[in-house]
Amino acid sequence: MKNTALPPSTSNAIPEPYSHGYLYGGTSYALADAPYPEELQVAARAGTLEPNDDTWQNPSAYFAAGGVISTADDLATWMRALVGGKLFNADFQRQWLASPEAPEPGKPAMQKYGYGILTITFGPNVIYYHEGEMPGYQSFMGYDPNNNVTLAIWTNLTLALDGKPTANTLMLKVLDEIYALSPLEAK
Repeated sequence: MKNTALPPSTSNAIPEPYSHGYLYGGTSYALADAPYPEELQVAARAGTLEPNDDTWQNPSAYFAAGGVISTADDLATWMRALVGGKLFNADFQRQWLASPEAPEPGKPAMQKYGYGILTITFGPNVIYYHEGEMPGYQSFMGYDPNNNVTLAIWTNLTLALDGKPTANTLMLKVLDEIYALSPLEAK
């Protein structure tokens, strides 16, 4: 993983090449899950409001929650190693993979969360994943060890005008194309 870095807290630098990150309105829409106001949505759809360029924010505020800068190849390498058992001892790996639980204990859920890992399950398919975001960017990285499917998606618009996270929305659409049983139908 030669193209991954956690920049120092004093740096706004981004290694070349990079994409600019965008967000409509202020950062509160991305970080506080506040919906875009109707007038903002109308102006953006009409083309009279452009998204803000949030590229040069210092990512140190997000530290491990979003301050890492990486490439799709490195994210895929990380997820395969992490889920594939190359980083933890066997006992901890079993505990870690078994840790995801439904948001409401005892109730079925397609998405579960555990010790720093999420799962999405549809039919016999289980994808272990994590996501990250900071204003201007959102990412998804996941691995399905049973089918040897690795998926890394990053977007340079944190939230779409409908308020949905862009990388997660794309992730569901891509998985719908990859698998015979669609995660969109399993909801």
